[in-house]
Amino acid sequence: MPSHAFRIHGAGCGLADFIHGDIDFESPRLKPYHSLVPGDGGLEMGKAVFQEDLVRFARERRAAGLAAGDTWEGILEDIRGPDAEAPAFNVGGPAAACLAAAAQLLRPSRTPVTYYGISGDDGQAARIRSLLSQTPLDMTCFRRRQGRTPVAHVFNDPRVDSGRGGRFFIHCRGDDFPIEDAFQGESFFQAVFNVYAGTAEVPSLHRALPTLLQKGRRRGALNVVGTVFDFEAEKTAPGKPWPMGEGDAFPFIDLLVADAAEIRGLAGLGSLAGVESAVDALIARGLTSVVVTHGADPVYYRSIGGIFGDCRGYAPAHPGLVAMACDRQGNPGDTAGAGDNFLAGLLADAILQLLADDFYPKGETHVERELLEVSPLRLRRAVEFGIVAGGLACLQAGGVRIEKTTGEYLGRVRSFLPQALPAGRPW
Repeated sequence: MPSHAFRIHGAGCGLADFIHGDIDFESPRLKPYHSLVPGDGGLEMGKAVFQEDLVRFARERRAAGLAAGDTWEGILEDIRGPDAEAPAFNVGGPAAACLAAAAQLLRPSRTPVTYYGISGDDGQAARIRSLLSQTPLDMTCFRRRQGRTPVAHVFNDPRVDSGRGGRFFIHCRGDDFPIEDAFQGESFFQAVFNVYAGTAEVPSLHRALPTLLQKGRRRGALNVVGTVFDFEAEKTAPGKPWPMGEGDAFPFIDLLVADAAEIRGLAGLGSLAGVESAVDALIARGLTSVVVTHGADPVYYRSIGGIFGDCRGYAPAHPGLVAMACDRQGNPGDTAGAGDNFLAGLLADAILQLLADDFYPKGETHVERELLEVSPLRLRRAVEFGIVAGGLACLQAGGVRIEKTTGEYLGRVRSFLPQALPAGRPW
């Protein structure tokens, strides 16, 4: 049983990941499938494309006389290559993978982490549940409904980004289950952190996001949102700010975590815009705290108040982990789960800060905002924890790695960080 009332409850995208072997994005066989303009349905490094849009794009290219497949099976075979091995299976999705990793990081502190989600009743759902059952993630609110579970094909190219690696995704939609099936009653909001991750890939949840954020704020939960590239918004309204659901969401987000492309998309700025300019645009719309990742480049963080106080800066990648990730012979792995584990590490460290500081009562479900305004959480420390967790994920296949012993993952992260502070209020 947990020794305190702190909990993390999360919702968002959870799916079956099929992780393919090394792919050369610049190879001639992939050229016909390269995107010409953002949102046209072609492949883009670092981004996701929907299966049906890629098929349409390929047929248009074929009609123009280019060698492209005209069926999904033919396209997949072209991308994989003739001698490709069968892909590895893992659990993907910014919510399911992140929460499973956070549950393992927080198992030594006995902090429950619960996933509120919905899957279909097909074979992919069974594989997802089987793998997640090997983690301490609480799945009592992971509902099963008749229908198809979404699938993502993940392709990794270790050559890009100066040998640090990158990936692109092909997303095969599942059924859009009513989100009310997962949020039954008030239990979701009885947590320190309500986490919403990858909601753009769960349409019913994404539409309801502003309402859920406002309700969580009223109930006393702290709202964390982790985004995913919103291909649908990019396709339907290129150059316009991506909608964060139906309504005003940003004033009710305590922390937004996104990558550089996503933060520009949310701000409605082009690919040449600076990250800081995009963050400024979202702060003007009511956002208080944000963290922006950019592959192996430094992470930008900024807070203008709220639970993280006033802070801003850049946190670099861990040089030792970057070197290990570039050595694919000694450390085979991929970048598929880097962002999910980054968010997991950030959340885990925020909880560990609350537990280590005697200033915060441990017997309550929520942490009073007034206390956090007096003694804010340290965003830089949480970001550095997340950087190491994300870096370690690049040394494994997929986003979820099963611990052999309790505390194994937490111990590995801490071995790359400075000595932890003792209990008591840190000044």
